[in-house]
Amino acid sequence: MEVRVIIMTGEEFVKLCFNEKESILKEYFSVSSRTEVAGRINLLIESGTDRNELYRLIDLVLSENYYSLLLALDGEASLDGKQECYKLFDENHNLLNECGELEEAAFSFFMEDTYNSIKRKR
Repeated sequence: MEVRVIIMTGEEFVKLCFNEKESILKEYFSVSSRTEVAGRINLLIESGTDRNELYRLIDLVLSENYYSLLLALDGEASLDGKQECYKLFDENHNLLNECGELEEAAFSFFMEDTYNSIKRKR
């Protein structure tokens, strides 16, 4: 029996981060969620805050934070004033990213829609 070893790429890592962000948003806006954030969101909605506007705001905050963190890991931005490339490894010690490889995927997954939306409004 042949055992196949699957090696994750930096782009796949970014996609996992994006999927996690989407799961977090879904949980926060679920009426059955018991998280502190979901409770506060529901209070805001009950007090008249527009649900769609709140969703877009929290989506933007999460997207910008994930994007900034991924760029910092990639050496393309600073993390608390310190800028260097961090190497990500899987559990088998395979390198997931070379310095600079996460930036393009991070922009594509987290910022491209926002960037294009801003351009359309101008």
